[in-house]
This record gives sequence, C-alpha cells and structure tokens, in this order.
Amino acid sequence: MVKVSVIIPAKNAEQTIAKTIESILDQDVKPLEIIVVDGGSTDRTVEIALRYSDRGVKVVKEPPHEGSIPAIGRNFGAKFTRGDILLFIDPDCLPERSLITKVLKALSNPKVGIYSVIVRDGKGTVLSKAWHFLQLQIEYDFAPSRVLAVKKEIFDRVGGFDETLPTGEDNDFSYRVMNLGYEIVVDKETVVLHDDDHAASLRGIIKLLKWYRIGKKKLVERYPERFKKYRPSTSLYKNHILPILRAFKEEGISVGLACILIKALSLIRHI
Repeated sequence: MVKVSVIIPAKNAEQTIAKTIESILDQDVKPLEIIVVDGGSTDRTVEIALRYSDRGVKVVKEPPHEGSIPAIGRNFGAKFTRGDILLFIDPDCLPERSLITKVLKALSNPKVGIYSVIVRDGKGTVLSKAWHFLQLQIEYDFAPSRVLAVKKEIFDRVGGFDETLPTGEDNDFSYRVMNLGYEIVVDKETVVLHDDDHAASLRGIIKLLKWYRIGKKKLVERYPERFKKYRPSTSLYKNHILPILRAFKEEGISVGLACILIKALSLIRHI
C-alpha cells in the first residue's frame, strides 16, 4: 500500500501549527508520519509540535543558514521520511479531511508527478479575500508549494528543491519535474484554508508582491522560453482586467475594489 509522509516546515508558527497538525491527523486516510521541520523558531512552535509525538509527529531542526529559504526546510525534512509520497504543507494551512485521499488518487496516475492545491482565504478580511480570489484565477504552469505532493522517487531524481532560490523554488521544481515528462495537477476545488497574516494587510501584500517579483526575475533568467508566451497586450486583459471583473461579479464591490488595488500594486515596479 502506498504510504504518505507529511512534511511541515515551520518557523515561529505557534499560532497555527497545532491546527495544521490536527487537520492532518484528522484525515480520512492517515499519513505514515508527520515531520515538523523547525527553522529556528524563537516561540513555542517546537514545544507545541512535540505534544503530538505520541501520534506519529516527529520534530527535526534544520541546520542554521542565512535568510529565509523555504527549500532548505523541505529538503531537510524529506531526508527523514519513509513514505512513497511526500506531502509538503505550510504550517498555516488547514486542509479538508479528504486531502490525502485526493493526493493518492492523483498520484496513482503514472503520468502525474506532482499534485498541488491552491489555498483559500482563512482570515476573512476584504484584502485576504481579494488576494486568494486572485490566486484562484491564475492559470498555473507550475505547482505552488504551500500544499504540494510528489512521488518520493521523482523528488529524489530531480534533487529536491533548489536551495539557492529564496522564492520561486516551486516554479523551478515543477519545471524540472515536467522536463522529465511528467504532468502536474493543480487542484482548485479541494478546500485548504490559509491562515495568512501577510494577505490580511496592505503592508503584508506589498511584501508578498516584492517577494514574488524577486522570484520571477530569477525564473525569467533561468527559463526564458517559458516566459516568452506572455505578451503584454494579451496578459493585461487575461491576467488583470478579467479577474477583476470576475471579482465584482462573484465576490461583490468591496472585494472587487480590493482586487483593483492589488493588481495596481503588482504593476508598480518600485513599491
């Protein structure tokens, strides 16, 4: 029987780590193990995670390093796994009970190498609703890593995530897996709530946009052929105007206006 190992990279996640662990323990198909990778927390993250040690949760501490590099925690956690499938999930994500069932179903297809879920708003502010609505409108050519499952043999074959990339590592990882001939599945239907403080405030959204811009620059340099297809005239309507119109129609005036603000900020190079 195929076994799933869950890896949760965490740093200073005392407010959410317990809920995330419990949501995994409550899955309709139980994981083989849960590995919490502590990235140098100064709060009670480790203490809280250790409370679940008698329920299959193991805490490991990643080696000290400069900066915030998610790839390091994910790769380090993978070293301690025994499962056939690796399920990476961020410490502020709350998946529905059927997540692991859907992971197993998607990855039972030999053509599929990665399965990913687009997270939804878990904060309830107008800005966070707008941010996550816009994330659901994207046509993804990569698998976002907040909730990402991959066959262990494929993960090992491509060498895991690139630890030289502070952001955009999920794009790079996806492209390398697809270059081997595998498909990716990006699921927009499965519900995974994201308790994201960044998307709940204007300052946080600006920080996210800056972070994504850094990642995109590095990706364009590394994979220029993948970005040639984005023509400015076509992209403006498809990637900016159309999602805003959908927001007004589906989410109302407040969220629609917030989407305009976010899209305007995303087009400003220096913020």
